[in-house]
Amino acid sequence: MSEYNIQRDIISPLEQYLCGQVTEKEIEWYEWKWAVRSMKKEDYWGLREALTPYYRRFFMADNDFFRNGNTDTQVKNALLEMIEREGNYAGRIFNDLDIVKAAENWADRLIADNHEPRYFFMLLMTIQKRDFKPNWDAIYDELHKKMARARNYGNFKTHELYCLLMGLTMIERTNLPREKKNELFFLMKKNWSFMKYMYSVLIHYIVGMRGDNFAAVANTACNLRSARPHMHLFYKAFNENIDVLCPEGLIDTHSGKSVREQALVHKRRMEDIIKSTPPSTELEELCAILFPKVIRDVLRQSRPKTYEELEADIDDLSKRYNKVLAQLTSAVKDVEDDKISGEDLTAAFLRLPTELALAYYGNMSILMAQNKTWQKYAPTINERILAKQQEQQDRQEQHNDRLAASVEKIADKPSVVIDSAQDVIADGGKKTVQIINRDKKK
Repeated sequence: MSEYNIQRDIISPLEQYLCGQVTEKEIEWYEWKWAVRSMKKEDYWGLREALTPYYRRFFMADNDFFRNGNTDTQVKNALLEMIEREGNYAGRIFNDLDIVKAAENWADRLIADNHEPRYFFMLLMTIQKRDFKPNWDAIYDELHKKMARARNYGNFKTHELYCLLMGLTMIERTNLPREKKNELFFLMKKNWSFMKYMYSVLIHYIVGMRGDNFAAVANTACNLRSARPHMHLFYKAFNENIDVLCPEGLIDTHSGKSVREQALVHKRRMEDIIKSTPPSTELEELCAILFPKVIRDVLRQSRPKTYEELEADIDDLSKRYNKVLAQLTSAVKDVEDDKISGEDLTAAFLRLPTELALAYYGNMSILMAQNKTWQKYAPTINERILAKQQEQQDRQEQHNDRLAASVEKIADKPSVVIDSAQDVIADGGKKTVQIINRDKKK
């Protein structure tokens, strides 16, 4: 038998603290932990049975663990360490508990001083890896209903814990290996300050911070240095939802300024951050799991390019432009050597978009000003390019005239209904032609 007694040396100090008989500082934690470690194998099952009720109370955020707010950490650390030592048993003892209710309880304990949910995160990470197998589908359904009523139910801290738990739920519902799930949940914990801003703009409710001004969320995200490599994700999500989050006419009650104007200022800041910071793809897989319906569309949007990317694009365009210019110059020499005809040279210009062809013509006229072959064919080439440009403009004007005539005919027939003139423009007049043809048959 161990020289330490389970009830006297381990359970009694915990119970005295939870009953308010002693403070956390009055417990000899070194002795307490040494007593735990010194338990012989035959005594450990008794220790586990004795501690299990305290594990479960801690999981459910029993108020006695927060009698001094969130300042006491020794008792929480001690229990977390014990739960980690329990192996797979640690996960199984929580399977029957209401994890959504646990999240709500933790939010109630944290809201007073707006404390970060560090211990709830650590607790979930610990049991997630140790055979914790609740009904994730049922948890998803319950959280989905609660988060859908975010504007009318709960508070910023409760919904932060809902989002945190929803993130774990979405990860657990995948078919990924256990190691990959652990990795993704750790990644979410590591980047939680950024992820809660993503949740805020995508569920249209600010989580993790007091307030109702989404321009302030954008400002806070811009100020978060660790978020800069991921700003392209937040930018896309914010830009996609800006009309709902920061509508025209909405006034910030604190500053009296337009929320929309504030949002546009911070949106420009995001663009500057994106341009000056190389993007990271570290969170894209996680975001695709957490926001499956939204993030696909968000990721398909083009983000502002970094300065390095813009420089690379300019360099690439310059190389491609110069390559074509060199080919055209070589073609003039081929005309001189009778390898191709002057008509072939002209056709090469006409295959280019009109504006680009004129740009190349201008450059060639400078580079080959003294070349007699170019002097011979240049006037014809210029004339043909301008004729092509005029032809394109004439076709566009005729198309616009036909559309305008179609709209006028429809306006003269009250019996014909079209949703809006935009429908006519959007489908290139097809709907108009169909209706007119239908009326002619009548």
